[in-house]
Amino acid sequence: MSSNDLIIDKGFTVLNDFKPGADNGDKSDPIPRSPFASYANALSIQSDTHKASFLNDCSLVFTARTKEDSDSYSTGSTYFLPCHMKPRCALEALAQTIFRAHVDSLGGLKGAEKDGEKKLLYDPERSGAEWWTLVLDTPSGGAPSKCHEKDDNDDDDDDEEEDDEVGMHFDADYGLEEQLPNYTLHPRVATITYFSDTGVPTLILDKRSPPPPDEEKKSLNGSINKAWLSHPCFGKHVAFDGRYLHGAPGEYFPSVSKKSIDTSEPKAKRLKVEVLNPPSATRITFMVNIWLNHCPLESGPLDDDVLEKLTTPWEDAQEEGNAKGNLKVGDPFVPPFQWNVDDIDAPDKTDKTASLARASNENGGPAGVEDTVICNRHVDISFGASIEDFHRVSKLAAEDGSMPIEMEDGVFTLKVGKEASSDEEDEEDA
Repeated sequence: MSSNDLIIDKGFTVLNDFKPGADNGDKSDPIPRSPFASYANALSIQSDTHKASFLNDCSLVFTARTKEDSDSYSTGSTYFLPCHMKPRCALEALAQTIFRAHVDSLGGLKGAEKDGEKKLLYDPERSGAEWWTLVLDTPSGGAPSKCHEKDDNDDDDDDEEEDDEVGMHFDADYGLEEQLPNYTLHPRVATITYFSDTGVPTLILDKRSPPPPDEEKKSLNGSINKAWLSHPCFGKHVAFDGRYLHGAPGEYFPSVSKKSIDTSEPKAKRLKVEVLNPPSATRITFMVNIWLNHCPLESGPLDDDVLEKLTTPWEDAQEEGNAKGNLKVGDPFVPPFQWNVDDIDAPDKTDKTASLARASNENGGPAGVEDTVICNRHVDISFGASIEDFHRVSKLAAEDGSMPIEMEDGVFTLKVGKEASSDEEDEEDA
């Protein structure tokens, strides 16, 4: 067995120790370190000028993704930065910083050395950061509209307004799945870094994709009892098991606005949840998936023509005649961002857990059922708590930023239906 062989176990490529992948909660697997972790203030932007250019770059990259395909942005491409590739712009540098933060402390293979150095648990030549951005407008007033696919002939007036919701999906190498049907290969860690304070929260579910023998995806059926909800906050970073089902179902877990107010309590200021669905704003997120011993087949480096349009200063802009034109030759380089997480093994502590119970008819009944496509199957998602309870939990989670949720049977249930037709596409958002 060669270290270059693609060996898949429990949804991951195996590490170089060739040990079987770990099940949920198995501490023997060095990565992912935990099912979910949150880091407030993980990222700082050094100035208002850099912040404006960073957000502009996110929009430029996001626009480039949508233009690569005539369909909606949910079918857009992602980018890949190989482990040892030198970043060419601030966004690539941030992707590499996040990759390093999650893998540099992994250590090496016990008892294995090469040229006097410990052999790594992963092959750098087959590892790296898959990254992309989402820049979504929150519709003014009312619940956010759903993120859905639109065909070329869709001339609905709603096209002018981006969707704030993100459909439930798995992050995976779907290019590989086309070659190896029923083999769903996931990144070791999925991460989100928020570049805004507003927008629909991210819902991460303790639910993994079906194993290869399950061709009809029946293992998706049933109730999901544990989840995590993460509200946007500028500079916040969350990481979770790359095999988990996730999305941003804003109708049930809506955006919440916050502001600080003076009180007579011992603390001078406290966060007060004010309103659901605040006025129109932009939800900006920067996604990085950590891939070890595999590079997703359909992701590649950011195109040069897009790279030249980015405006955030980067140190390599002084090379080759200042090709990108975003830093004057001779000017001192000031890094546009600062990564503030010193120890990735020390995430924020979550002292509270929200709970959701199945609604009775006397309490207004269940919130509703939605049809979506997951793993190329039509899936009915039943939201079995009351809509008021779902909104209550969203408000509660907003107070702490991130919060685990315990759900009774029937609160969040999947029911797998027929296979999606060939002209239907998964809503593979992130």
